[in-house]
Amino acid sequence: MAFRLAGQRTANNAFSRVLKRGMATEKQIFLKMQSTKNIQKITSSMKMVSAAKLKGDENRLFKARPFNIWANTLCGEPKEIEDATYEELPQKTLIVPISSDKGLCGGVNSFISRGV
Repeated sequence: MAFRLAGQRTANNAFSRVLKRGMATEKQIFLKMQSTKNIQKITSSMKMVSAAKLKGDENRLFKARPFNIWANTLCGEPKEIEDATYEELPQKTLIVPISSDKGLCGGVNSFISRGV
């Protein structure tokens, strides 16, 4: 009988060690919950920033529409650079390329200048 109890105790100790090794402690769970809450806060603030940027872009687009209408009446419909043929233009024609002044648009600006 004593032998059997000693065997059970050994088995229970081994089993409990395995469970302790695989489970997270309370502090680990608390830290995981805190990091999840922080990630949620960051995500919500990023959503708010992107919504504000979108609203600003929509406002700038709305304000630029009158200029776009004026440019279409002045120059006609815009043509793609690939479709442009300079033989149909009169001898004295001014071509005004419009490029960007924003950062990271070097490829766009060089494409426009090569097309002209």
